[in-house]
Amino acid sequence: MDPISIALGLSQFVPCIVRWLGGDKAGDVAQQVIDTAQTVTGKTGQAALDSIKADAAQQLAFQQAMAAQAEDLEKAYLADRASARSRDVAITQAGKRNIRADILAYAAIGGLISLIWVLLVHSIPEGPTRDILLILSGALVAIVKDVYGFEFGSSRGSQDKTDQLSALMGAGTSQPPGTKAP
Repeated sequence: MDPISIALGLSQFVPCIVRWLGGDKAGDVAQQVIDTAQTVTGKTGQAALDSIKADAAQQLAFQQAMAAQAEDLEKAYLADRASARSRDVAITQAGKRNIRADILAYAAIGGLISLIWVLLVHSIPEGPTRDILLILSGALVAIVKDVYGFEFGSSRGSQDKTDQLSALMGAGTSQPPGTKAP
């Protein structure tokens, strides 16, 4: 089994692995996740995944080991996203439009709307065709969610801003805005 598939299998124990695999360095992240599983189990690849699935103690150990690495993996994920946003800012500042991104966003939204229309209007019998259409609709929902998250920020960013504001407000005085502290 390839490293990304094994890492996805391990994501049932640490769900944020799926997000970390979404960047340009998915192979590196997958290898780091597999290396952690190997350290926990003493086994490699699929055998490490099977061992963790079978043993609750190893599941806990794997979760703890991944928690220790979470900050670094999250920083890498955010850096990847920041570089993409920086590219978009540079394109806009140059007076150009990111036509490729616009086409991809519109195609994803249009595809999702079209697929939902097909599922609502046409009677599709139970079976592999219906299953494929439902899986495809789930994938398109995820793509549209990512487009909106990229363009407008994510709830994680909103939470970080809220935490920063709370820290600033807690560290400051209870003075009204625009007044000076004595």
